[in-house]
Amino acid sequence: MNLKDLEYVKAVAQFKHFRKAADACFVSQPTLSGQIKKLEQELGVILFDRSTKQVTLTAQGEALLTQITLILEQTQILKELAASSHDPLKGKVNVGIIPTIAPYLLPTLLTSMKDAFSDTQFSFVEMQTATILQALDSGELDIAILADVPSLAGYFKAALYKEDFLVAVSLQNSLATHSKVALNDLKQCDLLMLNEGHCFKDQAEQFCFSAGVEVSSQYKGNSIETLLALVAMNDGVTFVPKLACTHRAGIKYLAIFPSQQRSIVLATRKHYPHLAGVEQLAQWLAAHRGLQQRLVNSD
Repeated sequence: MNLKDLEYVKAVAQFKHFRKAADACFVSQPTLSGQIKKLEQELGVILFDRSTKQVTLTAQGEALLTQITLILEQTQILKELAASSHDPLKGKVNVGIIPTIAPYLLPTLLTSMKDAFSDTQFSFVEMQTATILQALDSGELDIAILADVPSLAGYFKAALYKEDFLVAVSLQNSLATHSKVALNDLKQCDLLMLNEGHCFKDQAEQFCFSAGVEVSSQYKGNSIETLLALVAMNDGVTFVPKLACTHRAGIKYLAIFPSQQRSIVLATRKHYPHLAGVEQLAQWLAAHRGLQQRLVNSD
C-alpha cells in the first residue's frame, strides 16, 4: 500500500470512471486499475462496484474513502508544515480583505508594501468574512486581512492592529457639540448600519444591544461611504472604524466612551506552506508608520 494508490481510489470515487480518473492522475488506465485491484486484495475488501457503466463505491468503499481522504489531507499538511519554517512569500499571493478595511488600508500601504516585498505579486479581492473563510479553505485565497472573529479559531492568525469605533454625526446634529458620546446618548438617534454579512455590523450591533440602543430599519447600506453620505444629510448617525475617519464635509466624528474596538489580523490556513512569510508580512504591516499615524490621528 502506498499514497499513490490512495490517490487513485479518491480519483475514481470522484470521477466514477476509471479512464477519467487515470487521465486526472496522469497514468494509464491499466496501471490505475491494477494498483486499485492490488489494494483491494491487500485490504481484503472490494472498494468499487464495476458491474454498471458508472463505477460506484461499495459500502466498504464508502467507509474507507473517509479515512483515505483524511490520510491524504494529513500527508499534505505534513509536507506544507515542513516547508513553512523558512519559506518566505514569493510569487503570486492572493489576499482577501473585508470591505470595511480595503478602501482605507490599501491606499495607505499598497505602494510601500509592493516595494518591501518585491518578490511577491499581491492580488487583492474584497470579500465578506464568511466568503473569505470559504476561499481560504478551498485555496482560492492564500491569506486574508480581516477583523478577528470567533470563526477564525481554526486558522493561523497574526495581529496587525486594534482600531477604535467612532460615531459619525452630522454637524447639524445636537451631538456635534460634544467630543465624546456614550452609547446611551444614541438612543434618540436613527442608528444606520451595514447590511447582513459584514462582521463590522455584527460587532457594532453587539455593543449596541448591551446598551439597549436600537438600530434603525429605514436603510441598510453596502458600504460605509453610503452610510456617511446619509449622515452628512442629517438622516441618521453611524459607527465608523478609525481608518475610515477622513475629512468629509458636514460630518463630525465622536469618540465613544467606554471605548469600543475591533482587532484586525492577518489570517491563513494553519498548514499554509509559507507561515514564516505571513508572520514577516504581519510584522511589517503592524509596524508601518503610515498606518500607525492614521490610527492615532483622524482628519
